[in-house]
Amino acid sequence: MTFSKLLGLIGHPVLHSKSPLLFKEKFIKEGRHDLEYLPFDLKDISDFKFLCENNPKLIALNVTIPHKESIIPFLDILNDDAREIGAVNTIMKLDGKWFGYNTDSWGFSRSIQPFLKGRHERALILGTGGAAKAVGFAMKKIGIEYTFVSRNSEVKPGFEKVITYSDLTSEALKHNLLIVNCTPVGMSPDCKGVVKIPWDGVGKHHLMVDLVYNPEITLFVKKAREQGAVAMNGLDMLRLQAEKSWDIWIENGL
Repeated sequence: MTFSKLLGLIGHPVLHSKSPLLFKEKFIKEGRHDLEYLPFDLKDISDFKFLCENNPKLIALNVTIPHKESIIPFLDILNDDAREIGAVNTIMKLDGKWFGYNTDSWGFSRSIQPFLKGRHERALILGTGGAAKAVGFAMKKIGIEYTFVSRNSEVKPGFEKVITYSDLTSEALKHNLLIVNCTPVGMSPDCKGVVKIPWDGVGKHHLMVDLVYNPEITLFVKKAREQGAVAMNGLDMLRLQAEKSWDIWIENGL
């Protein structure tokens, strides 16, 4: 079968991603036999230029870690949300120019809303990458106060209220009842990893969200549930942000 349009995912690593399967099923459902979706493992974002040159049918991509911020200089135009967030996870080529969007924020917001209670008014966002920026943007829109937690005290551009893991105490966790892991810690193949937080501060009133979805039950999710918390992985967010990506591509003539 000859495909006339190529889509895909760029990041490093990408072989663990469920995005190719999601979109393959989507193409079948929509009867789009002209489309192909492939994972492209780019260790260095500078290889993006070579990827485009070697794949003239390439028209749209999802972007995952660690390139959600570093892809921006290679794009021609950002939509308003992507510009404000400072991170991109969806791109499309239109009239020879690459446009950038962020659907992570939309997907995250909708994935957690059924689980939010009135007590979830303050949050800790673990990590300071592109996914953390999108989560912070979503929380701002929902009206949740948040603090970023980083491995070091150096504040990156675009981040406010940053503390380090060494600053975390059990009491701090008890006052922040929504905790979101935006780091790749615990992701396959290194499934034994887990973020170092004072887990004795996690309890039954917490909502714990791990954006990692492979494995489906990460050590983060397992430990959170052992502490009595409600815990979820990033599968719903993945599905929702993919649907939003698809909508953007269709609206722009895919």
